[in-house]
Amino acid sequence: MRYKSLNDFLQMLESHNLIIEHNLEEETLARDVEYISYNSMDVKANTLFVCKGVHFKNEYLQSAIEKGAFCYIGERVIDETKPYIIVNKMREVLSEVGKFFYDESWNENINLVGITGTKGKTTTTFFVNAILESYCREKEYVRPGLITGVYTFDGAHTDKSNNLTTPETFELHKLLDTCVDNGCKYLTMEVSSQALKFLRTSALDYKVGAFINIGEDHISDSEHPTMDDYLDSKAIIFDQCEIACICDDMEEEYLNRIKRLSAEKCKKTVTFGTKPRADYYGYDVEADVDSLHFTLECEGEKHHIDVSIGGKFNVANALGAIAITRSLGIPFENIKEGLANVKVPGRMEVFELPNKDVKVVIDYAHNDISCKVLFDTILEAYPDRKILYMFGSVAGRSYNRRPVLGDFANRLASKVVLTEDVGSLEETTEEVCKDIMQYISPDKDITIVPYREDAVKYSLDISEDGWVVVMTGWSQGDFLMRGDKFILVSDVELVKGYIEEVKKNMNN
Repeated sequence: MRYKSLNDFLQMLESHNLIIEHNLEEETLARDVEYISYNSMDVKANTLFVCKGVHFKNEYLQSAIEKGAFCYIGERVIDETKPYIIVNKMREVLSEVGKFFYDESWNENINLVGITGTKGKTTTTFFVNAILESYCREKEYVRPGLITGVYTFDGAHTDKSNNLTTPETFELHKLLDTCVDNGCKYLTMEVSSQALKFLRTSALDYKVGAFINIGEDHISDSEHPTMDDYLDSKAIIFDQCEIACICDDMEEEYLNRIKRLSAEKCKKTVTFGTKPRADYYGYDVEADVDSLHFTLECEGEKHHIDVSIGGKFNVANALGAIAITRSLGIPFENIKEGLANVKVPGRMEVFELPNKDVKVVIDYAHNDISCKVLFDTILEAYPDRKILYMFGSVAGRSYNRRPVLGDFANRLASKVVLTEDVGSLEETTEEVCKDIMQYISPDKDITIVPYREDAVKYSLDISEDGWVVVMTGWSQGDFLMRGDKFILVSDVELVKGYIEEVKKNMNN
């Protein structure tokens, strides 16, 4: 990387009409910017520091200066004695500074795939990645990069993701640049509506952008005030991609609008789905909880497709992955191999307790669409089993999920265990759980267990022969917010640990 001077950054921001004022002298302007950051805990020598966020505190800047920041960018003057650049449109500033520092290296060197949608982003991303893994292995390329809400892979190292589906701007740019340095030729990523709306991904040119579905989730004052805003935010991906892949199974009112937007902005649009009109058409579906099989018709040919995870709803995700990778020119042999061996952490993972006849199903499902397809699959696979349903909901936002989740619990569960999900300083777990309870009959057997690890153990302990325990919302795990601390919790790992402990006790 060739370092640029602070003057280079200043001129770049001026060219985008983003500067209000600055106090920079010639000596400071001549200094090289060797790092960029908005995290006072992540600062090096000669860092250009960005003061972002409505809750930014002066002490964050002082800490950054002590660690090596020599100039700051902000929307107001915080310390007039230090070199500063005052800007407007902070989100745009973040994008421009990030891509300028890293030279947009990714757009020239990597075939980028971006996947957006209300549900199935993670699964489809892992499907695409499995196919690309097969292709890259055959070609002796570096393994493809991966950015999901579960973990990221930069061509050499796997890291746990934070609480965001799509990383914040600088983290994203740094990760992409590292993928380039490591030699990745392909990268697939989840793209959230928030990432698109707030320009986190605006510096990316996708070879393929996929819009896999849309549902009434994330509608709130803190996320998207209306469905129009939600759809328009997701459709921004078409501004950034060459080829659009669209699920043809969406509701017509949304589908027609999405197709029109893609046609206006992309060089090519292909469709996938379970209707014969789709370019990639799937039918004759056979599915259970741990496998999926269907016939694919496309490009004048028919193919038998096997997928190593179950659920009829995953047909659309598999078809999306096929449409995406074919748009990249990946052969069908690699597509079939990838899907036949794919693993998706925390999606439809099924366990059996060794000491009693109990099935445990863990899935990330957290909204109307994902819960419906999950429970449809469970009811078809286990029609005679009672259901213990353990779940929570996001604190401080996404309030519209609570009546939906409560309704599923009310209609389908014999026993309900309410617990924590994504935390917030504005609302406690107990408050969230009590809010959900108003949507469940008072006659229902309900227990609130605030800590997730306690809730998992309790649910497994009280389960009975012939039951299926369903755990949703926190499958593979992430950092749970408890007060001012973050605790790493994974339903999958907790269940695995419980099973191992039971086996150990049985052998003693």
